[in-house]
Amino acid sequence: MSEFTQNMRALRPLWRGLPLVALTTGLSLTAAWQYLRYATPLYESTSKIKLADVNEGPINTTLIKNLDAFSGDNRTSAEVELVRSPLLLGRALDRLPFDLSTYRVGKVRTSELYRASPVLATVQLRNPKWAEETFDMHVDAAGGVRLKAPSGELAEGRLGQTLHLTGADVHLERNDSLLTRRPDLSVADHYQLVQHDRSQLIDAVVSRLDVTSTDRNVPVLRISYQSTVPQKAADLVNALSEVYLQDYLATKYRVVNSAAESIGEQLKTVRRTLAHSEDTVERYRDRKRIVNIKQETDTDLHKVAELKIQRANLQMSLAAANDLYRYMSAGKRSALDLAPNFEAFNDMLSTDIVKKIKDLQAERHDLLLRFTPEDDKVKSVDMKLADLNGYLLESIRNTRNNLIVKSHELDRAIGQAEGVFVGLPTREKNLSILQRDFQLNEKLYTFLREKETEAEIAKASPTSYHRIIAQGVVPVEPATPRRTFVLILSGFLGALAGVALVYLLSVVRSTPGDAHDVQKETRTPLAAIIPHLEGGLSGQLAFFTQLATKLALKGMLNPGTKLVVSAFTEREGQRFFFENLRAALVAQGLKLRALSIQDAQSPNPAAQPDEILLVQNLPLDQDSLALAVMRGAAVNLFVIDGLRTPTPRLAELELLTQEFNLPDVQLCLNHAGYSPGPLRLLAQRLRRRFAGSRAAQPVATPLAMPLAGLDLQA
Repeated sequence: MSEFTQNMRALRPLWRGLPLVALTTGLSLTAAWQYLRYATPLYESTSKIKLADVNEGPINTTLIKNLDAFSGDNRTSAEVELVRSPLLLGRALDRLPFDLSTYRVGKVRTSELYRASPVLATVQLRNPKWAEETFDMHVDAAGGVRLKAPSGELAEGRLGQTLHLTGADVHLERNDSLLTRRPDLSVADHYQLVQHDRSQLIDAVVSRLDVTSTDRNVPVLRISYQSTVPQKAADLVNALSEVYLQDYLATKYRVVNSAAESIGEQLKTVRRTLAHSEDTVERYRDRKRIVNIKQETDTDLHKVAELKIQRANLQMSLAAANDLYRYMSAGKRSALDLAPNFEAFNDMLSTDIVKKIKDLQAERHDLLLRFTPEDDKVKSVDMKLADLNGYLLESIRNTRNNLIVKSHELDRAIGQAEGVFVGLPTREKNLSILQRDFQLNEKLYTFLREKETEAEIAKASPTSYHRIIAQGVVPVEPATPRRTFVLILSGFLGALAGVALVYLLSVVRSTPGDAHDVQKETRTPLAAIIPHLEGGLSGQLAFFTQLATKLALKGMLNPGTKLVVSAFTEREGQRFFFENLRAALVAQGLKLRALSIQDAQSPNPAAQPDEILLVQNLPLDQDSLALAVMRGAAVNLFVIDGLRTPTPRLAELELLTQEFNLPDVQLCLNHAGYSPGPLRLLAQRLRRRFAGSRAAQPVATPLAMPLAGLDLQA
């Protein structure tokens, strides 16, 4: 079976049940229309507030960022709760006439008047139990008032007077401004007054108030309120938006003023602390003689290095002088033969003395060539050489002593220079601590001075950077109920209920629509599948002629065969099948005897060897004799209707066949695959109802004479 065929089989009950679906849809739409007619509509008004940007205007200061309770990047959730808070709602309600509700009582509906009431009322409650209770009021055309309290107490008066009750005083007067604008408005009517308790009123407002953020990344608040009166919804969102802005501005400047005062007090303390830090640093520098400790340290280090270099040079000169002195002292008897190293004595005097000594030595050598050592001239030269050698030795000794003294002086100078570094880390640490305290106090002082300036700037700009970007307008169309949505939804639900009911009924009253359903429900073989025949008598005869040929090929029309045509009821096409099959057999020239059993007294003969006996049996639901007739048949053709035979009866037929051992029972499916539309079914039912009788169908003449006691179908 193709997929298309399966889909069509699934949709067949829906096609036949379209009238039921249409009925349920119509009923659902009717109920929705009545609901919309009498339901109280709710109107919604919306306003939008753009929250202040921290990078905008004078609010963009470090003071506001740190101290303003309304600043911060992720503050939208807190703002939502603030708008919904009883604090702001109470301030908004103080501006609106919500505490007293006036209603006009009609025959079908009671509607709130709000600002459209022709009667202005003021209620002063002395009994708190009368809050949220109804005062019933009747006003006549002459201005007379009859007021009934919640306790049942009555008071009468006129408009413009104050009616005194045990628990309240009610003042009533005409709304002349409204009546001037609307002269057609009648004052005489039935009214109801309700004085609300403020806490309960706030709870009722919150239940219909919706405050959300349009987007988590966009700081915009959306304030929506629903009310039965359009003007009331717009008034509340606008009043709440204005109260929110005023509260923000008041809170902002209260924070700024408080911060400015606190900063001023802190500045006095910090100024004194800073002055003390400055004095402490100054005294420490004076006491320790510190100008610039880093520069002084570098200078002292450089001085010590130079002194040490001088000491090293001096020590080298002293070592050379000591060597020379020891050398000269050891060889003073033969000083003229010595060749001392005068590297350490390179001054002009020493050089001149050495030069004179060398000249005298040369002169002595020359004199010794002519004179003896005892000669006066030689002795004179020797005396001069001895004087010069002694002078030179004494000079070396004095020089050495001088170098020793200088060495001691350099050691002392180096010791004094290095003594400067004793306690230097402690001085640096103490100075760093004092300077750090001074810098901290200086930064704090600078910071507070900046905050003081910012506070003065913020105080000088009395502007709220929260802005109302959309005012609440008076709505024209109600938010709930949504007429189009309710009608569409009710129509859809009605159609869905109709479809569900159709398929439920198709399950409860299921019929074997085609051969597939029959084979699925029973093991009884299917001998004939008869579609809905609309081709007239000729078309019916042609179809049944083909059916007779198929039955003959199956061996059901052999001479001496008794064929019994049975059914559960008369409405399943048993008579139609019997008469058309008889006509087809006659048209084929077979020897046929056809008879119809009418009641229990009708005989049940057997077939003659040279003939075919075709019997129309009683319906099984009419008489149990039908089972006896089927028991005596050679072939039982059981007619079922695809539109009328309940599916469970197929299993019942199978049980009867097994219980009574009925021979060769085969099914003949009438109206196979026939699924007429709802209009056609309706037309057929109307035709059957208004038609007096069904037109008789012409049948062929039997080939055999009727037997006694049998009704021959001629």
